[in-house]
Amino acid sequence: MTRRGGVRFAAVLAAAAATAALTACSPSSSSSSGRYVSIYTGNPGAIPDNFNPFSSSVYWSGAGAVLGAVYEPLFYYNTAQAGKPAPWLGKSFTVSSDGTTYDITLNSGVSWQDGKPFTAADVAFTYNLIRTNPALNIYGLDLASATATDDTHVTIKLKKPNFPNENALLGEVFIVPEHLWKSVDDPAKFLDTKPVGTGAFTFEKYSSQAFSLKKNPSYYVKGQPSVPGLKLVAEDGNTGGLNALNAGQVDWAGIALTDVKKSFLDKNEHNKMVVIPADIKVLIPNLTKAPYSDLKFREALSLAIDRDSIIQKAFGGTDTPANPTTLLQPRDEAFTPAAYKGKTLTQDVAKAKQMLADAGYKTDRSGHLLGKDGKPIVIRLATVTGYTDTITANQLLAENFEALGIQVKQVQQSLGAYTTARATGDFDLLDDRINTGATPFDQFNGAFNYALSAPVGKSASNDFARVNDPEVQSLLAQAAATNDEDTLATVYGKLGTYWAENQPYIVLSQNGAVTTYRDEHFTGWPTNDDLWANPSNWIAQNVGYVAKQLKPRS
Repeated sequence: MTRRGGVRFAAVLAAAAATAALTACSPSSSSSSGRYVSIYTGNPGAIPDNFNPFSSSVYWSGAGAVLGAVYEPLFYYNTAQAGKPAPWLGKSFTVSSDGTTYDITLNSGVSWQDGKPFTAADVAFTYNLIRTNPALNIYGLDLASATATDDTHVTIKLKKPNFPNENALLGEVFIVPEHLWKSVDDPAKFLDTKPVGTGAFTFEKYSSQAFSLKKNPSYYVKGQPSVPGLKLVAEDGNTGGLNALNAGQVDWAGIALTDVKKSFLDKNEHNKMVVIPADIKVLIPNLTKAPYSDLKFREALSLAIDRDSIIQKAFGGTDTPANPTTLLQPRDEAFTPAAYKGKTLTQDVAKAKQMLADAGYKTDRSGHLLGKDGKPIVIRLATVTGYTDTITANQLLAENFEALGIQVKQVQQSLGAYTTARATGDFDLLDDRINTGATPFDQFNGAFNYALSAPVGKSASNDFARVNDPEVQSLLAQAAATNDEDTLATVYGKLGTYWAENQPYIVLSQNGAVTTYRDEHFTGWPTNDDLWANPSNWIAQNVGYVAKQLKPRS
């Protein structure tokens, strides 16, 4: 999994290893009324014993499922379809005409899971904690102040308007209790192994292969949750994960399968799937070094790719061809420039070879492509161990690039090593994805905002390719400063055109985000016909928001 450049949904647990972990971790029974919802965390290998809600690495790890289940944001933004945000800790909000002031009304009668009352002071504390600790500001929020005006009202002021980033401001900041966090010396490094939030589920037990959350009996929403708890498990491999899901040991997962109908849907009447055009699969080139800094080289790589084959053989045919601008189709069709409407990326190996020759690239006697330094080009093409979809994609990509005389070293890393390498710039080419979020601003800001990046060797929270173009930064600032639809359409069109013309990230496909689940024990799941929430369980807040509304099958 990857978010904002990084969470890949892949495997679920290997059945034998998980059975012992699940038994030790949380209650379970053959009766739906006593069964915990079993969820694959999206984390190959051990689950980190860290539930810090301000850490991007936690958000995209198996531990991230705590966020939204134990901790909660103010509102829920359903990225599966257009619509207004739903109340969560927040009841309603208004925005000033200049976009710098948010006045928020909170739900009353809310308590922290240790029994202390939740008030607007906790909300103000959380936002001010982010404001005064840059390492916590993983979404680039321009916070000026946060003030509690009484127990159920808080005002958040921004230094400048940032209309399109409202999802991050109100939907991705998880509120923490002031009475516990005010004494934390370094909140960025705090492991938070015993999280206390306001959520529908409270922390129960942890092991490196599984952890459990139990129903919060004092939850403030009447009738929620109906399920007794959640058990979240981790293990390597799509094969073991599929077996566990088919066997009913897992209720909810996202598994990329080459033939989902034959291998899953046809196995049991309770096996179900939701597919959402969710984000853009890309190769992230390291723009700080040659030859990846050369546009002609990136264009040649792009021309060499047989995307149709990758969509079918690696991604199970659930992906669709992407627009060169990366504007999500059909959702963002209105923002797509006329020159790119209906366009997709095609393969042309002959043109790619000619482009490289015209750009001064030569080959040696063995047919190996040489860099401008005269040395053979060897690409380290990396993905995560156990992500069989991208491993297959990388095998196909290696064949495509080798047709240009480029040698490819396929690299598989643990999720932790991959995430660290991506953040610090220790890579050549990564198989990853760009999260499209609630609006096009999310994908462009995540991919291009150099303020979220960092020099190689330092940890970036986004813009992992290290795109640093003043024109692009200016366009992002223009988008952030307005909610005028015509202005946004113009800016998004320019940003999309920049992407298409410069290929700072090499587009593979429009990801059909697959959620696989079983409705044998629980009902009320989001479906393709009723996407009342995004069911993608690798997006942290979805886990808590969906799970608290599921009901045991009677």
